[in-house]
Amino acid sequence: MKAFKRFEAYHIEIQHIVVLFIIVMIFQMALSFINNQSTNQLFRQSMDYYRKDSAERIADLTTTALELLIEHGRAQPHELPHEQVAAIQSFDKMLSQQTLQRNIDEVYLLIENGDSVIIISEGEQIYDLYIREVVPQSSISQAFSRKALEYYSENKQALLLDEQIISSLEGDETFHLLVPFYDHGEVSGAAYMRVTPDVGRLLAILKTAYGQSSILFTALILMGFMAMFFIYSYAAREREQVQHQLFDERAIQLREQIEHQKELLFTKRIYHTHHKAEKVMGFIKEDLRSLMVDNLGETRDRVTKYANFVSRAIYDMKSYDPPLHVIRNPIFQSNINEVITFVVKNIFQRVYRKGETNAVDINLALADDLPIIHVNEYVIWEVIEPLIQNAIDHNSDRSLELHISTQLDSAQNELIVEICDDGKGFAENLLEPDEDGVKTIFKESVSTKEGEHHSGYGCYLAREISRRCGWQIDARNRPNGGACFIIHVTLG
Repeated sequence: MKAFKRFEAYHIEIQHIVVLFIIVMIFQMALSFINNQSTNQLFRQSMDYYRKDSAERIADLTTTALELLIEHGRAQPHELPHEQVAAIQSFDKMLSQQTLQRNIDEVYLLIENGDSVIIISEGEQIYDLYIREVVPQSSISQAFSRKALEYYSENKQALLLDEQIISSLEGDETFHLLVPFYDHGEVSGAAYMRVTPDVGRLLAILKTAYGQSSILFTALILMGFMAMFFIYSYAAREREQVQHQLFDERAIQLREQIEHQKELLFTKRIYHTHHKAEKVMGFIKEDLRSLMVDNLGETRDRVTKYANFVSRAIYDMKSYDPPLHVIRNPIFQSNINEVITFVVKNIFQRVYRKGETNAVDINLALADDLPIIHVNEYVIWEVIEPLIQNAIDHNSDRSLELHISTQLDSAQNELIVEICDDGKGFAENLLEPDEDGVKTIFKESVSTKEGEHHSGYGCYLAREISRRCGWQIDARNRPNGGACFIIHVTLG
């Protein structure tokens, strides 16, 4: 009674057992049908291979035995009549014993004799040809011997060339075989055999054994399913409790993993920003060292912009996800042409000068009267600078000509910025978009430079900042060589 109440708590009802039994039976019937079909196919393929192999083995052994008998007969001349009769009988036995077997229908020797072929089916003919060295008459009158001759004629060239056993299947049961026949180490013809292997009894035994094992297997499956059902029902409550605990632990691990990934990304962003700020600080030091009365105003303005950019870089290090209003805001009145000109003149042209090895020549084609955009100018700097740097680094082994242009598309209400070079272009795999339409080059940790450390972040960061500005950025190869970055700056 207590045991019954214990099982009652797990809601084991008769309908559960009935449904499980029906499902298992349907599954087993389908499995048995599929397995029976596949097993029959396996049996057929195995028996086909076995029949062919056994037929070729029998033919090879018969031919070898005849060759050995002929060599033995030549080595011991038969001077007495009874010795000749014994030798002929040995040849007859070899031929007749093969045809007495249930699987072998015909055995012939087809020997080349000038332009004709001698068909031998008797021991006396073999004795005449190889011992007495007298050419016997062919048994060409028989219907099957003519068929053997036709088969030999069709495959004669392949037989003489490859010196391998040739076999073919007639219908579903009968094999025709040609085995190279050697005389004095040379192929003088072939041994022909027509074999019909009988594997019916073997196949019946295999099917019976499979049927018995299938019934036992079905019974074991049913018993196993029933045992699994009761065990599962008994352990269901404990399992659910463990699952809830596991899900809670997994949620905690996922939160920790997400925080860890955000920290890693932020650390990488800090490294990237620190590298930029370090380079700009070097320019500031150089300007301060070269400060004179006549360049005081120009140097002051340039150093001020450098310092503001460094301030912006330090601000970016404070937060992984800075607020949107510090990126775009109506209080920002930025001229994108001025930002591009300053970055090219005071960043890149200070590093890459004309006339040097692997020089970089930057040409500007900036449209006039472009509208003001409400984006922080140092955010624009953070988008433009890594794209130009990518083009230079991607073609570091050659002199490079860069073309930077801006234009206004009034129809689309946007500005278009193009940064193009005459280098080797992007690899095609970098321009493949994913299911969201994002090209590989703009993904994190994907670099256009081989063998570089701490790379694969500039294009990703440029796209992320552009996305927060409401812009679209794209990359493509130019038809006449080189690569292009295109930025679509939305107005309004």
